[in-house]
This record gives sequence, C-alpha cells and structure tokens, in this order.
Amino acid sequence: MREKEIIKLASVSSDRPELSPPEEGLPLTPPSHPSRSRIGWVLSRAVQLWLRSQVESVKELEVQIEGGDRQILQGVIPQVSLSGSNAIYQGLHLSTLELQGTGIQVNLRDILRGKSLHLQHPVPVVARLHLTEADLNASMRSPLIADAFTPLFFPQFASALSWDSKPTLTWEGAAILSSQETLTLRGSFNTPSQGSQPFLLQTGLQLANPSELHFLNPKIQLLSDSAVIPLETVILPLGSDVAISELSFTERGLICQGQLTVLP
Repeated sequence: MREKEIIKLASVSSDRPELSPPEEGLPLTPPSHPSRSRIGWVLSRAVQLWLRSQVESVKELEVQIEGGDRQILQGVIPQVSLSGSNAIYQGLHLSTLELQGTGIQVNLRDILRGKSLHLQHPVPVVARLHLTEADLNASMRSPLIADAFTPLFFPQFASALSWDSKPTLTWEGAAILSSQETLTLRGSFNTPSQGSQPFLLQTGLQLANPSELHFLNPKIQLLSDSAVIPLETVILPLGSDVAISELSFTERGLICQGQLTVLP
C-alpha cells in the first residue's frame, strides 16, 4: 500500500540541530508497536535531521515522504517532496523553494541503530526557486556568490580599468530590473594606492542551454567617474549535475526551475 508521511517544521535552524526543541505537531516518541509505522517514524525523523544539516535556516518547511510498505522496509523512498520559505543555503537566500527527489535509497539499518541518514546513491531532484531582490541583496556577501562572480568578471575589470596593483573585490548589493531583464550589481575595489572605489555592474542574464548561463552585454561604471565601459559577454558553466529548464524575470524577482543531482 502506498502511504504518505508529512512533516511540517517551522523556523528551523541547523546551527546546533541536536539542541533544537522538538517541532510542534510531531510525536516525541515513536509508536510503541514494532510495525511499519514505527520504521516510518524513525525514517521521517532521520530525513528531518538530514535536511536540517543541509541549510543554515528555513521557515515553514514541509516534507512529504511517499512509498509503499515493502519499499520503506528496504530503505527505499520512491519520492520526497519539500517546500519551504525564507531558506538560507550556503549564504544564498531564497524566498521560496520547492524540491522533489525520486528513487532515494538510504542506510535504513544504520538509521534504526540511531545513526545519521546517508544517501546510498545519487538522487535526481527537480527544483523550483524564487529569488527576490531582497534575497539577492542578502546573498551578495556570501562566499557562494563571491566565488562565482569574482573569477568571471575580474579579468575584464583588470583589462578595462588598467590597475597599477591588484585590488580586493567586494560584492555589496544588487537590483533586479525585471522590465529590462537585467541585473545591477554593486561592489567596490580596494587598492593600497587608490583606496576604495565603488562601482556598478549592469548585465543581462540569459539561459543559453540547460547547463550554461550568459551574462549579456555587461557594463561597468566607477561611481567616481561618469564613463560606462562595455565588457564582453561572460559565460557561467553550471556543471554536469545541473540542468535548468526555466529562468525568468518577474515583478517579484527571478524564478528558476530545473534538475540537479544530489550526490551521497
């Protein structure tokens, strides 16, 4: 028989998940009878704790586990659906997210002995994310953004601005211009000889293929200078584990949908 196990969490933080209070609405102890419901309870708790370990914080998280008795008893979860709001993952802020993973196999024997959940095989996950302008601003200082944007644009910055010494680059904020389908990124360069120089970078954003984003016709302007310097289109490869099917500008921000592979 196919059954659903639904977990609802609110205001979860993973800084010290082992110290977090139990979620309202979840039983504090498993069912007393040694049945599939007991194993389902243990598996649900294990999934819950594993999800906590993956994010810095998330609000109104709902997890739905679907599977038949025989599959659950073998540690196989045919489908897990997750929806949440105000999530933070590696410094990336997301207003809403929806994830659906299929064909998940976990270490059920270890889980029943009180150990942590581990994926046994890679899991394909369909994801839909909503990134608002406030989300993007809150995310700009994260290492995830800095590590992605800095190597992409730094060589062209250096060529266009003719620095006498290599500066430190800091990303500070952003704006989403949905009507023009462009991003405006704000940052600053800091050099020993010139100090801090704030700048604006305006760029289009387009999905070239499922694994590649293009920053179209980027332009940089130092705020101390009215001149706008055009740059060449920049390509961001997303890797073989990511396939984006939709990237769209809306009045509420950016919507991104696609598939990624979660590795064990």
